[in-house]
Amino acid sequence: MQLINSLIGILFRLVLMVTGLIFVAGLVVVAVFALMLSFLWSLITGQRHPISVVWSRFRQTQDAVWRASKRGGNGASPFSKQGPQAAQPTAANDDIVDVEDLQTTRLKDAEREPK
Repeated sequence: MQLINSLIGILFRLVLMVTGLIFVAGLVVVAVFALMLSFLWSLITGQRHPISVVWSRFRQTQDAVWRASKRGGNGASPFSKQGPQAAQPTAANDDIVDVEDLQTTRLKDAEREPK
């Protein structure tokens, strides 16, 4: 009886391992197929591949952080508001409108209306 139980256990583990390997192999095949299609699409459209775009942005950010750390040593990163860009207001910041409380605006408008 012990022999049959151990054989069933080994068989069960073997079936689960083969099922897992088939599943992982299927995922790899689907991923490679999708990657080849995206490479083909980027060749057809003439645009850079999205992986290339993401990688180049990562490298640019990494280089900017490296230059900022070597430049001053004051701890200012290119993403903080303490850098030289924060002192100069941009045109986009001039167009920002604060949030208004509509309830008080409506109450003021209601008081102004003639009855």
